[in-house]
Amino acid sequence: MASFKVRKYRDEDEELVKEIFALGISEQVPASFMHVLKQPLTQVVFMCVFFALMAVFKSFLLPVLVTSMLLVGIRQLVSQSYTKYIDYTLKEDLSRIQESYMEERDSCFWVAENGGRVVAMMAYVPSKIHQEFLELKHMSVHRSHRRQGIAKTLCRVAVDFARTEGYQAIVLYTAEVQNDAQKLYEHMGFTKIRQFRRPTLTAKFTNFFLFEYQLKV
Repeated sequence: MASFKVRKYRDEDEELVKEIFALGISEQVPASFMHVLKQPLTQVVFMCVFFALMAVFKSFLLPVLVTSMLLVGIRQLVSQSYTKYIDYTLKEDLSRIQESYMEERDSCFWVAENGGRVVAMMAYVPSKIHQEFLELKHMSVHRSHRRQGIAKTLCRVAVDFARTEGYQAIVLYTAEVQNDAQKLYEHMGFTKIRQFRRPTLTAKFTNFFLFEYQLKV
């Protein structure tokens, strides 16, 4: 198992932190695309389009071509939605790490490094929704360094801080397609409290849920 060191964020970590974040979010695109395709509404639309074209043009090739184009279009829309989220976070939250995490009370941004290179990240801040809760954010480990205990170590840093400072629990939010993350948090003792959709038309159409997890400390 490779050795790694956990430490607080420094300004020179910014580019690697942004890279790890962007890569981690981008990895959710295939799973989200498959999630959309599995939705009953999506399947009904595809079937209606396919059989309508078959009935009108009496051809098998055209319906296949059109449905293939629809697949490509949906894949592109899913990818664009993630790209927009990545761009927004990089320009807003992750462009002000010192200000947002290192200078604010009970907030901090941590990284794990291996061989002098940052390979993982995690932050925590006081929750804006739940009083007396600490919110875990931006947990991400580079693909090349997963399954080495890095994420668990970063989680324990947040847990230790929450206990020391008298917080009642740690709260975090994750997408339903992030199965590996959910397994990690559940293994660490987190409990899924609720699931909810963002109040957007896209989330409603795709039936895309976010999960809230909590860990009593």
